[in-house]
This record gives sequence, C-alpha cells and structure tokens, in this order.
Amino acid sequence: MTGINFYRINGGFDAALKLACQLAEKAFQQGHTVLLHTKDESISHQLDNLLWSFKPTSFLPHQREQSTQDVISISHDEPGDHHGLLINLDIDTPGWFSRFEKAVEIVYDDQDMIEKKRERFSFYKSRGYPLNYYDLTKP
Repeated sequence: MTGINFYRINGGFDAALKLACQLAEKAFQQGHTVLLHTKDESISHQLDNLLWSFKPTSFLPHQREQSTQDVISISHDEPGDHHGLLINLDIDTPGWFSRFEKAVEIVYDDQDMIEKKRERFSFYKSRGYPLNYYDLTKP
C-alpha cells in the first residue's frame, strides 16, 4: 500500500518547487526513482529549469518524459512506468497515485491548496493508507 507523506511549508508555490527538488535529490541519492507530477506544461518547464540550478554546485539528472531509464522524471500527464516515489505538485491528486510505493503531498500557503490537501488527507486516512505529516513551518 502506498505510503503518503504530507509536508507543510511556509511560502508559496515557489517554495513547494524548491522542496520538491530537495526531496527528489534525497530520493535520487538513496537510489529511488522519482516522478514529479505537475499541473501543466508551464510548471513542468519551470521545474525542469529548477532541477538544473537549485544548487549552485550540482544538478539532478532528469527528463521531462516518462521512461523507466530515467531516475527522475517530470510529467503533467500519465506516469509511464514509474512506481517509486510520486511528488505531487498539482492541487489535485492523480487517480493513479496508488501504483507508487510512496507519494508526497506538499501543502503551502494558499487557502485553496490547504483545503484540497485536507480533503486528500481525510481520503487517504479513511481508506487506511499509512500517513506521515511533517510540519516544516516551525524552526
């Protein structure tokens, strides 16, 4: 069963993108495959650029297509053959989330986002998914 991790952060969507890069890097270092799911092409493009530059001394190798050969992929469509870690950057959760071993939901300072993620938390909880909540808003 898919393990779900919620991360509550300060800041807006840009802060969520940075956290997604950090989580992808950690998963990459641990040998996991990662799919970063976005809402649309423009966000996929923004995330693509950020993965190349979010750290001045390194970058994360990735593709904007779904391929089992890519350890890190960015997509706003179907997941391809990925099944490791899903980092969801869309306000909605894709219906195919349960094919992944783990999924990440990032909650940032946007009231619509907070409400949607509360609903998702309740959905996951009522169906017995293992849940973790990390509040990164406190120092």
